[in-house]
Amino acid sequence: MTLTMAEAHLASRNSAPRWSSAGTIIFFMSVALYALSRTVADLDLWGHIKFGEHIWRTGRAVQPDPYSYVTGGQTWFNHEWLAEVIFYQVFSLFGVPGLVAFKTGLSLLILALVYRHLCRRGLGAGHAGVVVLFVAIMLVQGLGIVHPKLFSYLLFLLLLLLIHAAEHGRVRRLWWSPVLFGLWANLHPGFMAGLAALFVWAGIHIAALVWHAGSARALLSSPAVAILAALITSVIATLVTPFGTELWRFLGRGATFVRPDIAEWLPLEIASFYGTLYLTFLIASAAGLVYSRAEHRPALIALWAGIALAPLTASRHGGLFALGMALLAGEHIGSAWSRLAAASLSRREPRRNRRLRLWASGIALALAVAMIRLSLPHFSCIVVDPIVNSMPTRAVALLKDSGAGGNMAVFFDWGEYVLWHLSPRIKVSIDGRRETAYSDVARAENLNFLLGLNDWDAILQNHDTHLALVSKRWPSYNLMKLKPGWPLIYEDSLAAIFAREGSPLAEQITRTRVSDLPPDGRGQCFP
Repeated sequence: MTLTMAEAHLASRNSAPRWSSAGTIIFFMSVALYALSRTVADLDLWGHIKFGEHIWRTGRAVQPDPYSYVTGGQTWFNHEWLAEVIFYQVFSLFGVPGLVAFKTGLSLLILALVYRHLCRRGLGAGHAGVVVLFVAIMLVQGLGIVHPKLFSYLLFLLLLLLIHAAEHGRVRRLWWSPVLFGLWANLHPGFMAGLAALFVWAGIHIAALVWHAGSARALLSSPAVAILAALITSVIATLVTPFGTELWRFLGRGATFVRPDIAEWLPLEIASFYGTLYLTFLIASAAGLVYSRAEHRPALIALWAGIALAPLTASRHGGLFALGMALLAGEHIGSAWSRLAAASLSRREPRRNRRLRLWASGIALALAVAMIRLSLPHFSCIVVDPIVNSMPTRAVALLKDSGAGGNMAVFFDWGEYVLWHLSPRIKVSIDGRRETAYSDVARAENLNFLLGLNDWDAILQNHDTHLALVSKRWPSYNLMKLKPGWPLIYEDSLAAIFAREGSPLAEQITRTRVSDLPPDGRGQCFP
């Protein structure tokens, strides 16, 4: 469709290279740097580094579990092994600053790729910056921690770029998809979402080819054969892991697991901050699709709709949603934006004020410098934030200083923190590996112990448990105080330690001086 003169004028202004556009880019990316460089210690961070070290030193990704006393040494199915080895190597070589820099660098790469795509699809520097900033806000929860899902965000974005290129005639780029999935399957199970996206797009795209050709012979055309070949080889590539076909069996069972105790596996709450962001971005994307004059491609719209529904199944898909909206609807948002701006230009010709634009660019650059300087302290600390996750810093320090060893029932959230500081002297009853290392029975016993349900003390009765480290915020604390044979030997404002009556560990721990560390980790840094 022919552009109006006002739209053409606007497009020329948006595409014209000028140093003010560079200032806009630097400003938006510096704001993202400030937001994404602040890193909070996730519950699993201690485990990711510890497990990566173990795999690196042993040279084996498939091995018996060495950290828990309730697993019986069963095979530990570590499907994120490569990500953990990478994290361990970065940490061992460069420490905490290296981990933060690695995470922040990949995060900025993701935003830069989105920004570049939007600009190439016709958005101006400012408009693309606004969309990218919106993506950054939705991603900040996932990118604010060091976690293997960081790789899923990057690889999902690369997959969408391959799909977008193939949709616009560059089908050969899909030959990169097997490489992408072969790597992805060893980094994070998010590759399943990527395969689902690829199948949705390929199915609709091939159906459209057959529809337009009016014959099933279109399945033998070069584009259809290339797409089907990319699909098949991508699935095969996911088998190139230390686990082979067992990976799919495990993840197939995992797709049916109910995880009511993990917030990110629950559907996104619309009446929340991220729910509001979700609705805003969804409405903007839908409005862009409706009002846009850019070409509407059924396969991309179907993929957009599938990704739009993903957070309603599990809130952890919010990051993939943000990337999908930007990649698949970004050009339509830009087209609709241009139409609105063109309508405004048709009513009145704006006065050009070069001096004002120069001042605005200068201020943006000055603010960018300030943001970069404010970001630098973030690289020295991965923060233990009790508002997000409280860690039993003082209680674990007491156990470490006492030299106590044995088997300890622990609060699920603290399992990997405990095994980082106390392994191999102390083995835990549960940690964040959940179904990758623990049986259904073991997980149920630990959950009942935490919540005080059913046979809540089975973890104490059915296993050789010597100690129990419990959170005072859960029912298990009061139940343990009432349970005969398990005296309380230590407590602070967050945690309590109980020991089996008659155990020499009780005296060993009570003789040890209590440190002056904060009980909940407040003000501390990883590790």
